[in-house]
Amino acid sequence: MPPSSSSTILVVDDEPGVLNLVKLILEAAGYSVLAASNGQQALAFCENQNRAIDLLLTDINMPGISGLELACQVSEIVPHVAVMFMTGSRRDIPGFEFLRRDGPFSDCEVISKPFTSFELLAEVAGIVSTALRVTMRGTDRVDDAAEKRRTPSSGGLSDFHSGI
Repeated sequence: MPPSSSSTILVVDDEPGVLNLVKLILEAAGYSVLAASNGQQALAFCENQNRAIDLLLTDINMPGISGLELACQVSEIVPHVAVMFMTGSRRDIPGFEFLRRDGPFSDCEVISKPFTSFELLAEVAGIVSTALRVTMRGTDRVDDAAEKRRTPSSGGLSDFHSGI
């Protein structure tokens, strides 16, 4: 499913190699990408961005502002932003069990590193396409759709490689 040229994704990861590769994969697929290496930089993008941010794709475990904290703060600045998390290790992340069990983002997608470009693009396309369908119907349905687009994925993701 090809993305809309109006879809903007804010990618946040403190590992430069991961950040740059994810940015390249998403741009090659036609998305507009803002890349931030930390939470402060991501928040600055949100506060100064003239264009809507459709998806926050953030690493969970980062120094300074964690991905969970960042998602909370970005959601206050960009109220209807979809959120997707990336992580290299689900077991060692403070708050991860809370996130999955009953936290404010318990229904968000979580993609495990390593992942393939196909897996990343499939997850992102599903989230963005749902957000676009809802936007076309009108703002009175955005809250219901935000819940639907954050439904957990059906399986584990592995084997990080991009093919690019």
